[in-house]
Amino acid sequence: MYGVDINFLNDRGVRPVEVRSSKLAAPRPTSDRKPLMLGLVVAMAALGALGGAWLVLQQQQRGLLAQQADLTAQLQALEAEIGQIETIRQQTQAIRDESQALASVFERIRPWSAIVQDIQNRIPTRTQITSITQTAPPAATAAPAEATAAPAEGQVIAPAASPAGGLEISGNACSFDDVNDFLLTLQNSPFLVGPTVQITEATLSEPIPGRCPGDPVNGQPLALAEYTITGDIQSIPAAELLAELNKQQEPTGLAARIQALQETGIVAQ
Repeated sequence: MYGVDINFLNDRGVRPVEVRSSKLAAPRPTSDRKPLMLGLVVAMAALGALGGAWLVLQQQQRGLLAQQADLTAQLQALEAEIGQIETIRQQTQAIRDESQALASVFERIRPWSAIVQDIQNRIPTRTQITSITQTAPPAATAAPAEATAAPAEGQVIAPAASPAGGLEISGNACSFDDVNDFLLTLQNSPFLVGPTVQITEATLSEPIPGRCPGDPVNGQPLALAEYTITGDIQSIPAAELLAELNKQQEPTGLAARIQALQETGIVAQ
Protein backbone atom coordinates (compact mmCIF):
# COMPACT_ATOMS: atom_id res chain seq x y z
CA MET A 1 0.00 0.00 0.00
CA TYR A 2 0.94 3.27 -0.67
CA GLY A 3 0.66 6.04 1.85
CA VAL A 4 -0.55 9.39 0.64
CA ASP A 5 1.38 12.25 2.08
CA ILE A 6 -0.46 15.47 1.66
CA ASN A 7 1.42 18.58 2.57
CA PHE A 8 -1.05 21.31 2.87
CA LEU A 9 1.65 23.78 3.50
CA ASN A 10 3.20 23.18 0.19
CA ASP A 11 -0.06 23.32 -1.63
CA ARG A 12 -1.06 26.64 0.02
CA GLY A 13 -0.33 29.61 -2.04
CA VAL A 14 2.06 32.09 -0.76
CA ARG A 15 0.14 35.20 0.34
CA PRO A 16 1.76 38.22 1.48
CA VAL A 17 1.27 38.86 5.12
CA GLU A 18 -0.04 42.23 5.90
CA VAL A 19 1.87 43.52 8.76
CA ARG A 20 0.10 46.32 10.54
CA SER A 21 2.52 48.29 12.41
CA SER A 22 0.85 50.15 15.28
CA LYS A 23 2.30 53.50 15.16
CA LEU A 24 2.46 54.62 18.77
CA ALA A 25 2.67 58.36 19.52
CA ALA A 26 6.16 59.18 20.19
CA PRO A 27 6.60 60.92 23.53
CA ARG A 28 7.02 64.64 23.18
CA PRO A 29 10.11 66.15 24.52
CA THR A 30 9.88 67.98 27.87
CA SER A 31 10.75 71.29 26.29
CA ASP A 32 7.35 71.40 24.54
CA ARG A 33 5.53 71.61 27.92
CA LYS A 34 7.27 74.78 29.12
CA PRO A 35 4.82 77.26 27.49
CA LEU A 36 1.92 75.38 29.03
CA MET A 37 3.54 75.41 32.44
CA LEU A 38 4.37 79.07 32.07
CA GLY A 39 0.77 79.84 31.10
CA LEU A 40 -0.49 77.94 34.11
CA VAL A 41 1.93 79.75 36.39
CA VAL A 42 0.96 83.13 34.93
CA ALA A 43 -2.74 82.32 35.24
CA MET A 44 -2.33 81.21 38.83
CA ALA A 45 -0.27 84.30 39.60
CA ALA A 46 -2.92 86.51 38.00
CA LEU A 47 -5.65 84.77 39.97
CA GLY A 48 -3.61 85.15 43.15
CA ALA A 49 -2.97 88.83 42.47
CA LEU A 50 -6.65 89.35 41.70
CA GLY A 51 -7.65 87.60 44.89
CA GLY A 52 -5.13 89.61 46.89
CA ALA A 53 -6.33 92.83 45.32
CA TRP A 54 -9.92 91.87 46.11
CA LEU A 55 -8.99 91.20 49.73
CA VAL A 56 -7.15 94.52 49.93
CA LEU A 57 -10.13 96.33 48.42
CA GLN A 58 -12.49 94.64 50.86
CA GLN A 59 -10.28 95.68 53.76
CA GLN A 60 -10.04 99.25 52.45
CA GLN A 61 -13.80 99.34 51.95
CA ARG A 62 -14.36 98.26 55.54
CA GLY A 63 -11.90 100.94 56.67
CA LEU A 64 -13.63 103.59 54.57
CA LEU A 65 -17.03 102.56 55.91
CA ALA A 66 -15.73 102.84 59.46
CA GLN A 67 -14.16 106.21 58.66
CA GLN A 68 -17.43 107.36 57.08
CA ALA A 69 -19.36 106.35 60.18
CA ASP A 70 -16.84 108.22 62.35
CA LEU A 71 -17.09 111.33 60.16
CA THR A 72 -20.88 111.13 60.22
CA ALA A 73 -20.83 111.02 64.02
CA GLN A 74 -18.44 113.98 64.12
CA LEU A 75 -20.64 115.88 61.65
CA GLN A 76 -23.71 115.29 63.79
CA ALA A 77 -21.81 116.47 66.87
CA LEU A 78 -20.63 119.59 65.01
CA GLU A 79 -24.16 120.30 63.78
CA ALA A 80 -25.40 120.07 67.36
CA GLU A 81 -22.66 122.47 68.50
CA ILE A 82 -23.49 124.83 65.61
CA GLY A 83 -27.12 124.78 66.73
CA GLN A 84 -26.06 125.65 70.27
CA ILE A 85 -23.80 128.44 68.97
CA GLU A 86 -26.65 129.82 66.86
CA THR A 87 -28.94 129.76 69.90
CA ILE A 88 -26.32 131.56 71.98
CA ARG A 89 -25.82 134.09 69.17
CA GLN A 90 -29.54 134.80 69.02
CA GLN A 91 -29.69 135.17 72.79
CA THR A 92 -26.66 137.48 72.71
CA GLN A 93 -28.26 139.57 69.96
CA ALA A 94 -31.48 139.78 71.96
CA ILE A 95 -29.55 140.91 75.05
CA ARG A 96 -27.62 143.43 72.95
CA ASP A 97 -30.86 144.79 71.51
CA GLU A 98 -32.35 145.10 74.98
CA SER A 99 -29.19 146.82 76.21
CA GLN A 100 -29.28 149.25 73.28
CA ALA A 101 -32.93 149.99 74.00
CA LEU A 102 -32.09 150.57 77.66
CA ALA A 103 -29.17 152.79 76.71
CA SER A 104 -31.36 154.81 74.36
CA VAL A 105 -33.84 155.29 77.20
CA PHE A 106 -31.07 156.66 79.41
CA GLU A 107 -29.85 158.91 76.62
CA ARG A 108 -33.32 160.32 76.04
CA ILE A 109 -33.78 161.10 79.71
CA ARG A 110 -33.33 164.80 80.30
CA PRO A 111 -31.18 165.45 83.37
CA TRP A 112 -33.73 167.75 84.99
CA SER A 113 -31.91 168.12 88.26
CA ALA A 114 -28.77 169.17 86.36
CA ILE A 115 -30.78 171.58 84.17
CA VAL A 116 -32.44 173.18 87.18
CA GLN A 117 -29.11 173.38 88.98
CA ASP A 118 -27.52 175.01 85.93
CA ILE A 119 -30.34 177.58 85.66
CA GLN A 120 -30.12 178.29 89.36
CA ASN A 121 -26.39 178.95 89.04
CA ARG A 122 -27.08 181.44 86.21
CA ILE A 123 -29.78 183.50 87.93
CA PRO A 124 -28.57 187.08 88.55
CA THR A 125 -28.84 188.42 92.08
CA ARG A 126 -31.63 190.86 91.17
CA THR A 127 -33.71 188.25 89.33
CA GLN A 128 -36.19 185.68 90.60
CA ILE A 129 -37.88 182.67 89.01
CA THR A 130 -41.50 181.92 89.77
CA SER A 131 -42.01 178.90 87.51
CA ILE A 132 -40.22 176.57 85.09
CA THR A 133 -42.43 174.70 82.64
CA GLN A 134 -41.47 172.11 80.07
CA THR A 135 -42.95 172.55 76.61
CA ALA A 136 -43.70 169.56 74.41
CA PRO A 137 -41.64 168.97 71.26
CA PRO A 138 -43.33 169.85 67.97
CA ALA A 139 -45.30 167.14 66.24
CA ALA A 140 -43.45 165.42 63.42
CA THR A 141 -45.02 166.76 60.24
CA ALA A 142 -43.94 166.70 56.66
CA ALA A 143 -41.96 169.77 55.71
CA PRO A 144 -43.70 171.98 53.14
CA ALA A 145 -42.22 172.37 49.72
CA GLU A 146 -41.45 176.03 50.37
CA ALA A 147 -39.15 175.01 53.23
CA THR A 148 -36.78 173.34 50.82
CA ALA A 149 -36.26 176.52 48.82
CA ALA A 150 -33.01 178.40 49.29
CA PRO A 151 -33.33 181.38 51.66
CA ALA A 152 -33.21 184.85 50.19
CA GLU A 153 -30.09 186.93 50.60
CA GLY A 154 -29.91 188.45 54.04
CA GLN A 155 -32.75 186.30 55.36
CA VAL A 156 -32.21 184.92 58.85
CA ILE A 157 -32.97 181.22 59.11
CA ALA A 158 -34.74 180.30 62.34
CA PRO A 159 -33.25 177.28 64.10
CA ALA A 160 -35.22 174.07 63.84
CA ALA A 161 -37.29 173.14 66.86
CA SER A 162 -35.62 170.63 69.15
CA PRO A 163 -37.27 167.19 69.38
CA ALA A 164 -36.38 167.20 73.09
CA GLY A 165 -38.90 169.97 73.78
CA GLY A 166 -38.24 173.25 75.48
CA LEU A 167 -38.46 175.32 78.65
CA GLU A 168 -40.56 178.28 79.63
CA ILE A 169 -39.12 180.28 82.52
CA SER A 170 -41.23 182.94 84.19
CA GLY A 171 -40.28 185.34 86.95
CA ASN A 172 -39.53 188.92 87.80
CA ALA A 173 -36.47 191.10 88.00
CA CYS A 174 -35.60 194.49 89.35
CA SER A 175 -35.09 195.91 85.84
CA PHE A 176 -35.12 194.96 82.20
CA ASP A 177 -31.32 195.04 82.27
CA ASP A 178 -31.39 192.23 84.81
CA VAL A 179 -33.70 190.25 82.50
CA ASN A 180 -31.28 190.76 79.61
CA ASP A 181 -28.38 189.60 81.79
CA PHE A 182 -30.31 186.47 82.69
CA LEU A 183 -31.06 185.87 78.99
CA LEU A 184 -27.39 186.08 78.06
CA THR A 185 -26.36 183.61 80.75
CA LEU A 186 -29.07 181.15 79.68
CA GLN A 187 -27.90 181.31 76.06
CA ASN A 188 -24.54 179.93 77.23
CA SER A 189 -26.09 176.96 79.03
CA PRO A 190 -24.91 173.57 77.69
CA PHE A 191 -28.42 172.21 78.28
CA LEU A 192 -30.20 174.75 76.09
CA VAL A 193 -30.02 175.60 72.39
CA GLY A 194 -28.54 179.10 72.58
CA PRO A 195 -30.13 180.70 69.48
CA THR A 196 -33.61 179.60 70.60
CA VAL A 197 -33.39 181.21 74.05
CA GLN A 198 -35.24 184.51 73.89
CA ILE A 199 -37.50 186.84 75.86
CA THR A 200 -41.09 186.30 74.77
CA GLU A 201 -42.70 188.66 77.26
CA ALA A 202 -41.49 191.50 79.50
CA THR A 203 -43.76 193.97 81.29
CA LEU A 204 -43.67 196.22 84.34
CA SER A 205 -45.77 195.11 87.25
CA GLU A 206 -47.85 197.29 89.50
CA PRO A 207 -45.74 199.11 92.10
CA ILE A 208 -45.32 197.16 95.32
CA PRO A 209 -43.61 198.04 98.56
CA GLY A 210 -40.01 196.95 98.86
CA ARG A 211 -36.62 197.44 97.30
CA CYS A 212 -34.18 195.44 95.20
CA PRO A 213 -30.76 194.31 96.43
CA GLY A 214 -28.30 197.16 96.15
CA ASP A 215 -30.95 199.91 95.90
CA PRO A 216 -31.00 202.67 98.51
CA VAL A 217 -33.80 202.76 101.04
CA ASN A 218 -36.09 205.57 99.86
CA GLY A 219 -39.50 204.25 100.92
CA GLN A 220 -40.86 204.42 97.37
CA PRO A 221 -42.82 201.49 95.88
CA LEU A 222 -41.01 199.19 93.49
CA ALA A 223 -42.16 198.22 89.97
CA LEU A 224 -40.68 194.88 88.95
CA ALA A 225 -40.05 193.67 85.43
CA GLU A 226 -42.08 190.54 84.83
CA TYR A 227 -40.60 188.33 82.11
CA THR A 228 -41.06 185.05 80.26
CA ILE A 229 -38.05 183.39 78.63
CA THR A 230 -38.36 180.35 76.37
CA GLY A 231 -35.77 178.09 74.83
CA ASP A 232 -35.25 174.60 73.42
CA ILE A 233 -33.53 171.84 75.33
CA GLN A 234 -30.47 170.36 73.70
CA SER A 235 -31.36 167.14 71.87
CA ILE A 236 -27.86 165.72 72.10
CA PRO A 237 -27.51 162.43 74.00
CA ALA A 238 -27.05 162.63 77.71
CA ALA A 239 -23.75 160.76 77.33
CA GLU A 240 -22.29 163.82 75.58
CA LEU A 241 -23.31 165.93 78.56
CA LEU A 242 -21.53 163.59 80.96
CA ALA A 243 -18.72 166.08 81.57
CA GLU A 244 -21.25 168.74 82.51
CA LEU A 245 -23.12 166.28 84.72
CA ASN A 246 -19.91 165.39 86.52
CA LYS A 247 -19.13 169.07 86.93
CA GLN A 248 -22.57 169.54 88.40
CA GLN A 249 -21.73 166.68 90.81
CA GLU A 250 -24.93 164.78 90.28
CA PRO A 251 -24.58 161.54 92.22
CA THR A 252 -28.28 160.74 91.99
CA GLY A 253 -27.99 158.50 89.10
CA LEU A 254 -27.86 159.55 85.49
CA ALA A 255 -24.13 160.25 85.30
CA ALA A 256 -23.30 157.04 87.19
CA ARG A 257 -25.62 155.01 84.97
CA ILE A 258 -24.15 156.47 81.80
CA GLN A 259 -20.63 155.73 83.03
CA ALA A 260 -21.64 152.14 83.79
CA LEU A 261 -23.10 151.76 80.30
CA GLN A 262 -19.92 153.20 78.80
CA GLU A 263 -17.79 150.72 80.74
CA THR A 264 -19.82 147.84 79.33
CA GLY A 265 -19.54 149.26 75.81
CA ILE A 266 -23.27 149.77 75.34
CA VAL A 267 -22.92 153.55 75.14
CA ALA A 268 -20.06 154.97 73.10
CA GLN A 269 -17.63 157.12 75.01
